[in-house]
Amino acid sequence: MESWNEQLKTKILESEFSIKEISDKTKIPTKFIEAIEKADFKKLPAEIFAKSQIERLLKFFGIDSSEALRDYEEFISPPEISSESENLEGKKSFYQNLFDNLNLLKINKSYLKYGTFFLASVILLLLMFAITDDEEIDLLENRENDNKLESLEIENQDFLIGSSEEELLDDNSLQNELIANDEIKDDLSPKDLIRKIEIVIEGESWVVVFDKNERLLYELMQTGSYELSGISPLRFKIGYAPATNLYIDDQKISFSRAIKGASNYAHFWVNEANKVESIRD
Repeated sequence: MESWNEQLKTKILESEFSIKEISDKTKIPTKFIEAIEKADFKKLPAEIFAKSQIERLLKFFGIDSSEALRDYEEFISPPEISSESENLEGKKSFYQNLFDNLNLLKINKSYLKYGTFFLASVILLLLMFAITDDEEIDLLENRENDNKLESLEIENQDFLIGSSEEELLDDNSLQNELIANDEIKDDLSPKDLIRKIEIVIEGESWVVVFDKNERLLYELMQTGSYELSGISPLRFKIGYAPATNLYIDDQKISFSRAIKGASNYAHFWVNEANKVESIRD
């Protein structure tokens, strides 16, 4: 049976779409489409954005994304490290051996005084070196974390300012003007309700909005306040709920029950009466 990325390559060839055309249709930058096709996960952006793009691309071609997401999880999983208890046990054994040697020195009483002084000096030096080693390890870990954060910021900046992303923002601006859009006006029926939507992002988060017809209305991850319109019911995906406030027709929407545990990710519907219904991913 073909792997998920082999299926994806076949589907892309059969579709006769260019990578640029697929990017326009899925709103995924071309460089990330190529990385997903090759299963080259290290070229994808931050974890929460990478998972969303993998799922959206495979769904576009009708491929089950569970295997791909499982491969991605294995890629980002940290390597196993030796347990702290084993390190402590090793240190304990080392110092125990030193004390055992101290007991052996008692056999010769004439050297007891000098042996005790020498052994105490050695233990003091060892403790000093151990403290210095721990400080150096902490410093190296802090530097490594800083480098990872800097790398993540560079990737996210690249994600925001690429040519495909600029086209995405332009597309979202056009989609938000629902009343002036002939295609959306043609989809309206007398029972359809156009809602005024306001999104306020006060930290690092991202928001994706779909209308009644599963039309992508909005996709952005910048701090600020944004207004748009859409046909109810509306579907929302919010990357970091504590940093995001949502208002529909000037009424604040509480979606706390739709938040997925400690991840603070939320996925839910809002109907015509502003009632929130959680969606299980």
